[in-house]
Amino acid sequence: MTATLDTPAAVPTTASAPNARGETVFLRAEGYTLTARQIVLALAAHLTFFGDTLAVRVVDPLAAIDAHMRFNGDLTAWTIGRSPEQVAAVRARAEQIARDYFGTYFPAVPW
Repeated sequence: MTATLDTPAAVPTTASAPNARGETVFLRAEGYTLTARQIVLALAAHLTFFGDTLAVRVVDPLAAIDAHMRFNGDLTAWTIGRSPEQVAAVRARAEQIARDYFGTYFPAVPW
């Protein structure tokens, strides 16, 4: 697996084209690119399918994102049948994991 982060220090802003929401790509991997929002949603999908195993000693968050994108790819199916409060709680935990993993370069995601 090869993935690179698009950070202001590493890549000029013109290299990261915004998506339909106007969000820039944060992570590039072979076969897909993700914004910060999509990273949180991929981590949230992992949390709902497998539980909170996203510690580097258990499951590396980047490996979880890559596996989800390669083998599932649906970033919103995990929300079906969950209340708005449950969805918000899972997204908050996923965003916390992303911030812990990617560090200070990970942007705030407005929901």
